[in-house]
Amino acid sequence: MRLATPSGFATEVFLLERPDRDLLPEGPWTLLGDACLRNAWITAGMPEPAHALWVTVPEEEKILRSLIPWLEHWARVPLHRDATVVALGGGVLTDLTGLAASLYLRGVAWQVWPTTLLAMADAALGGKTGADLAAGKNLVGAFHFPRRLVACTDFLTSLPERQLQNGRWELVKTALIQGELAWAMDMLQDGPLKLAWVERALAFKAGVVHRDPREAGERRLLNLGHTLGHALEAASGYQLLHGEAVGLGLLGACLLAEEQGLKPFPASLLDTLTRRLAPLAPMVAPWPDCLPLLARDKKAARSSGHTEKAPTVEIQCILPRPNEPAVQRALPPQAWAATHARLLSMLHQESLRA
Repeated sequence: MRLATPSGFATEVFLLERPDRDLLPEGPWTLLGDACLRNAWITAGMPEPAHALWVTVPEEEKILRSLIPWLEHWARVPLHRDATVVALGGGVLTDLTGLAASLYLRGVAWQVWPTTLLAMADAALGGKTGADLAAGKNLVGAFHFPRRLVACTDFLTSLPERQLQNGRWELVKTALIQGELAWAMDMLQDGPLKLAWVERALAFKAGVVHRDPREAGERRLLNLGHTLGHALEAASGYQLLHGEAVGLGLLGACLLAEEQGLKPFPASLLDTLTRRLAPLAPMVAPWPDCLPLLARDKKAARSSGHTEKAPTVEIQCILPRPNEPAVQRALPPQAWAATHARLLSMLHQESLRA
């Protein structure tokens, strides 16, 4: 099924049950895939180019150094500017592959075939590619839109339950950006993933990205849950999966919105979020570990009127609202301190009840 996207959108989007070789590039192409997926790819009857690369890239290897062997391999093949790179894997691999494609010969075409729910719901669509630095996540990267996105749900069947829940938080994020509490509550209940949720999330993100491809305004809303989430993820030493950290960040954003004077969320939603996130409490780092990471957030900037002796840093924070779209507000990193304390208290109290 080809999803409807805005006219002129840079990426064709397909949501399928099984891989379809007809959606691979028509011209010369190569494959860069997760080594764990090689058997599934071949078993599905998909072709394997002679110069395909099958790699393993853990979260801690989402760094620029990981790209060098890939680029050297493409140069030896050699790949020319008419070639297309097909990325097969989760968000770490697809982010890095897209970045490598943007660098090789100053940019070659690429396709993305996401194989995790997290990647399907978020990372694969939008043209953002990136790698991490010691100072923080995704601090280097490029906007390089894939020509085609092909999400095949068959790849999800082999994922552990934790990985499926990890991806579901990005879907919940999409609902809260729009203030759609009923949709968010539906996804927070126990039960199987619904394909319609993924379709709806992809359609929403495609519209936002098309209107604001370089994240100058509206697209920043897609960072809901990521400001505190990225800090918690890094401060945990990446014990927290990305989606889990985003889930914690979503609850934190709901609490911060209330602290900022916005309409509070109903207790039913906050209680449900807390119940689902309580098992993660042991991995939530203390506030002093999070603050410096928040200050280095890629969305942080010095506010106007600062002095060189005492610069003031502010972050574009996304604050959700019940039954209304989320809003943006520039706040200092310290604004999250009380939120962090309240979040941790709620998680611990729920853990004791359980």
